[in-house]
Amino acid sequence: MNIEQEQFLNDTLVMAGFDPKVDNFEMLKEDMRPILDEYIELNLYKFLDEQEKSEYDKLKDKNLDFFKDKIANFDNILSELYIIWQKKYLKNFND
Repeated sequence: MNIEQEQFLNDTLVMAGFDPKVDNFEMLKEDMRPILDEYIELNLYKFLDEQEKSEYDKLKDKNLDFFKDKIANFDNILSELYIIWQKKYLKNFND
């Protein structure tokens, strides 16, 4: 379990108006997590060159460590992707 991602999802749900005392956060996060993970993976993938994309495509156990090793400024880019995703989620939720 990624503790930072759990906190991020909790914070996002609170910002969307959910109440941890009333709403089932675990169920809500189970719905959100694969969407967030896919968004992060697809957007990090765009930073890879063709050789790296080929390497990644062949991996059996895909995880963020591959991107961390290949992308300069990884932490800043990952943080930015989380922020962008959260803004989109909140905008879609509030529309």
